[in-house]
Amino acid sequence: MRNFTNCLVLLLVLPAMLSCGSGPLEKKYRSQTMWYDIKVGSNAKNDSINHELCRLAVADNVGRKVKSEDFTYQELIEQGYDLLAKTHTEAYADSLREAYSRK
Repeated sequence: MRNFTNCLVLLLVLPAMLSCGSGPLEKKYRSQTMWYDIKVGSNAKNDSINHELCRLAVADNVGRKVKSEDFTYQELIEQGYDLLAKTHTEAYADSLREAYSRK
């Protein structure tokens, strides 16, 4: 009976623990919740730049007729850094990435 209880608890707890592992920035993009999801997934230091980078990526995707919903917020933020590197120097984009990284 004890082994059954242990297995049952493990089956109930393990999925809950695995689902908590992905942060808000790992969710797929949704235009209706973008501002909230990025705010929750970012800290006060980088939430504004994350919003702007995501907005740049979404605008670029619209122009190229690519669905932003196929990407996570983190992927869109990285795309935003890449777009920034095209319009400024790559060193500038890298310095922003370093200054505002989540770590």
